[in-house]
Amino acid sequence: MYERRTKEPPSIPPPPHGTMGSTRPPSDVRVGDFIHLGGTYQRVRDMRSAGTAAHRVLIFAGCEPWIMREARTTYRPIDCL
Repeated sequence: MYERRTKEPPSIPPPPHGTMGSTRPPSDVRVGDFIHLGGTYQRVRDMRSAGTAAHRVLIFAGCEPWIMREARTTYRPIDCL
């Protein structure tokens, strides 16, 4: 089978409908935000402190918990702004 060889990273899918993206530090992430992980957008269902405000353990419904250590683009539903 033919594979296209390109040096460009694969593009990410469009964000979830009705959300707005913004780069946020771990301390500003809320339950209900979406984060692009593993090729899909995961919705934050719960979160825990990882010892400091600079780190958060984010809990999703469809995958294992993930530690957010630095600012990252998150997508927040527009009605929650």
